[in-house]
Amino acid sequence: MKYPFEAEEGHTARTIGRREFLLTAFATSVLHPKYLKVPTVSMRADTALIREPDAVNSNDLFKPLVTPNVDFFIRNHFTAPAIRKDKWSLEISGMVAKPLKISYSDLLLSSSVRRPITLECAGNFSGGPDVSTAMWTGVPLEELLKQAGVQAGAALVVFYGADSGKGEGVPLGTHFARAIPIEKAMDPSTLLAYEMNDSPLPREHGFPLRALVSGWYGMDSVKWLTRVEVSREPFKGLFQQERYVAVESSGERQGITRMKVNSKFLRPTDGEEIHAKAYGIEGVAWAGEGKVARIELRFDSGRWQPVVVGESPPSMVWVPWSYPWSIPRPAQYLIEVRATDDRGDSQPLVRDPDRKDDYELNTPHRVMVKVRW
Repeated sequence: MKYPFEAEEGHTARTIGRREFLLTAFATSVLHPKYLKVPTVSMRADTALIREPDAVNSNDLFKPLVTPNVDFFIRNHFTAPAIRKDKWSLEISGMVAKPLKISYSDLLLSSSVRRPITLECAGNFSGGPDVSTAMWTGVPLEELLKQAGVQAGAALVVFYGADSGKGEGVPLGTHFARAIPIEKAMDPSTLLAYEMNDSPLPREHGFPLRALVSGWYGMDSVKWLTRVEVSREPFKGLFQQERYVAVESSGERQGITRMKVNSKFLRPTDGEEIHAKAYGIEGVAWAGEGKVARIELRFDSGRWQPVVVGESPPSMVWVPWSYPWSIPRPAQYLIEVRATDDRGDSQPLVRDPDRKDDYELNTPHRVMVKVRW
């Protein structure tokens, strides 16, 4: 297998700033025709989503739509480091009986799993581009922690990335690092991934190794991993205590972890003109660690109408949906979509006015379209 992302030492890559990243337009995408209940009137595929043939779920309707690597969203705080696989290793240290040092070749020889996982940036806005799904291959973190022998009293695991720098109010030399509870670290769904869509991780996505904390927002899936530390003490890193924190108007602060239930349109796009009497509305919905239980649409603030969801949608990965819209007349229409998970949590119609941060934005995605016959 060829590993094209081994960069020469000293090579740098452009880092996308938060403002630029959030303003990036989401390219229109289409579902595989198998997902559609009615013929598609006008298919546009600036960015195609690919149906994964080896999905773990037997229900064809919910085989995951995979985002090609080149189109997967990117959110990095610093310049992506250039790492050579022959000079890289992963250390597992801290409260363990037997600290480990693992080479890249060791990883490739380890027992691995391959599964679809959806990642979303904690700062993604409603209907925004910062959510994608890939097939990831890697080693369950649980297996490595068992090899190292986690000691009694351990409370959390800290992921340390090789990326560092200065910017966005970050002191020079700060490395990106995040901590997760030991229970989540030992969950079989938490991976250390070295392949993305059956290719070595692209440099911008963490080559040679990244964490994948399934069902949690993307900042916990630390890239360019160099060290995993088991600890009992609260982690006081900048990106743990100062960033990715929910802030209430009262001043109360709470760390952000699990992805909220959310959904979006793939088509139509905002401002699109439709020249037909029938149109296949398409989209995706996801619920983090939970499962999508219900998806609904409404037109011009009218009655919510259900979209068919299969019997067993998966957790940790988005599900496609479609709606055969019989358009009553030429006009301008406001269309909204919302999802509800298996715990009964729905997307809120409005943002909580007490929230003073820019995270967990999961109000319904709304698009305005104009129909002309």
